[in-house]
Amino acid sequence: MKRIQPEGSEWDDFVREWNKRDHIGKVNMARLYGVSYDLAKHWISNAGEAGKGQVKEEETDDDEVLTVDDILKSTNGVNLDFVTFDLETTNLKADFSIVLAAVIKPFGRPPVVFRADEFEAWNRNRADDCEIICAVAEELSKHAIVVTHYGTGFDIPYLRAKMVKYGLQPLPPMFGVDSYSIAKQNFEVSSRRLKNLARYFDLGDKTDVEGELWMEAAYGAPKVANKALDKIVDHNIKDCELLEKLACLSFPYLKAIRRL
Repeated sequence: MKRIQPEGSEWDDFVREWNKRDHIGKVNMARLYGVSYDLAKHWISNAGEAGKGQVKEEETDDDEVLTVDDILKSTNGVNLDFVTFDLETTNLKADFSIVLAAVIKPFGRPPVVFRADEFEAWNRNRADDCEIICAVAEELSKHAIVVTHYGTGFDIPYLRAKMVKYGLQPLPPMFGVDSYSIAKQNFEVSSRRLKNLARYFDLGDKTDVEGELWMEAAYGAPKVANKALDKIVDHNIKDCELLEKLACLSFPYLKAIRRL
């Protein structure tokens, strides 16, 4: 892999291409040369007249933060798709609970649904949620930008804890949007919970969480657990659909997209 500043005609091509690209395209160019974005930008800066014309860059940690325009206007070949993501678990702590269901919904497309009773481990030992965790992590890894509601406080750390438990590789570099954080910074309302925001912004009704239903799904006899999971999955899908609507409403207030 190249790590030396190009010269001659290759340098001229490098400068022309650099000046045509948006921020994320420049990051990818730097990676092709085996150097950091900052070093590649330093090459251009040191070139003086030969490097003129580049777009002024933000004074940020460029590998950690991208503006919304950087993402949405990117012209490189990476599929920068958005998905909403939501977990349903028996408890809020990974070491005291299992995953019952999960939904990953690409924007404008049908949801990808995971439910515990569709995996063999469920029939052997309900305390073993390794198979569903593996499946969720594999699917989530296919997407670039993950939208959650308080996901940086729960869904993502919970999933990571389970992945480490089961010896899985970390998620690849991904970006995260948390609608809870956007609401906290921009909307002065009585509650930033998804249910309240959906009701206030007329996005639709969120189903209530009933503790008994979660207990039946986790500990009930097979038929009882199956019926309970049907309702939990419906709840899970509805959350992701509402979250998609809330995200679209919230995007104008999003200043940057950070790595998960």
